[in-house]
Amino acid sequence: MTGAKSSYIPTRDEITKAAHDLIPVLRERALATEKNRDLLPETVADLKAAGIHKIFTPRRYGGYEMDWGVHVDVTKELGKGCGSTSWVSSVVFCHSWLLARFPPECQEEFWPDHPDAVIGTAFAGGGRMEETAGGYILNGQWKFSSGINHSDCAVVAAQVGGSKDDLQSGRTQIFRMAMLLPSEYEVVDTWDSEGLRGTGSHDIKVLNQFVPTHRTILTEEATGMKPPGAVLHDNYIYNVEFSPYFFTLVAGPMLGTAMGALEEYCELTKTRSGQMFGESIIEQVPVQARVGESAAEIHAANLIVDNINQYLHDEGSAGRELPGTTLLTIKRDLAYASRQCLSAATRLSGMMGVTAQTGRNPVQRHFRDCRTISTHGGLQWDGAMTPNGKILFGMKTGDLKVDNAVPSPTLDRALF
Repeated sequence: MTGAKSSYIPTRDEITKAAHDLIPVLRERALATEKNRDLLPETVADLKAAGIHKIFTPRRYGGYEMDWGVHVDVTKELGKGCGSTSWVSSVVFCHSWLLARFPPECQEEFWPDHPDAVIGTAFAGGGRMEETAGGYILNGQWKFSSGINHSDCAVVAAQVGGSKDDLQSGRTQIFRMAMLLPSEYEVVDTWDSEGLRGTGSHDIKVLNQFVPTHRTILTEEATGMKPPGAVLHDNYIYNVEFSPYFFTLVAGPMLGTAMGALEEYCELTKTRSGQMFGESIIEQVPVQARVGESAAEIHAANLIVDNINQYLHDEGSAGRELPGTTLLTIKRDLAYASRQCLSAATRLSGMMGVTAQTGRNPVQRHFRDCRTISTHGGLQWDGAMTPNGKILFGMKTGDLKVDNAVPSPTLDRALF
């Protein structure tokens, strides 16, 4: 049995406008969302009404399976209103793209009964699987499962067999992903953060849970090109290598929070005056210059991200595998774009002085969200920059896909 295909597929502009139209209400709810430490039910309902949860869902099961890059256009709009909403809409709603790579039997079992599914994941922390008749016994606790309280299932990754000493021993480790229904895991309330407070990124705990084989997949199969489940779907996005595309999922929230900080700063500052002498703030040349600098940083970051997503779309739709050097370049450039966004948000928040040191100040909230996003492992500065430096010095990176590649002018140009 398959779910009914969606009779209406919005254009890129239409779904981006739907996200833009939500900005005012997201701004109104931002403080309540932070206090709730999770998205409000009415916000989830609004996102679903706009179809934003269906961007990555296969058309076979009523989704839109839109081309790569739409998610950034949509979530940077949402981020202008609320960083937490943007994060869940990108990093959590994208998980339908991951489940669409699982074995066909798993998809056929799940999707028809959950056409509006939100899918949580958790990979930080860890767990173990022991093989048994017909499947695996899963145990573990995983961190940072954003949006899990609104999810219809969860995907976790765990080591299969072996011992806890394998990581130090150098022995090969095998990891599988498993899809779990809500009755098969416990949500542990742990999320209490400085930024992205409303993402509900709690822990998942699993105890002696049987998972049938068809609801699992080797991690290397799920993240490689042409995973098993892609045979059910037409769009190239389900056939591409996972990691370079996955890295862009933080880009929309990153850009949106920086853009939101700029918009809110300008709006608030138009009517601000000096606390002691009453002078107009916006008439001060240093203020004008620093706002211009922040706008330039955000604009440059946006161009970098758009360039990456256009490249990923072009290469993915052509069915081409990305060279290792290009993967490192993508990671480097995203980290650089993140630093530009954080620089802009930090400056804007600092320019508001004591006014911005309250949680009710939207510029400060955007700054905290942007800073938290910048700490994501996919944007880690040294990890992104160092391999590129090694290549330019002619050194080995430790990445076999890069080090064993035959040098070519095309690959070399990807670094510049």
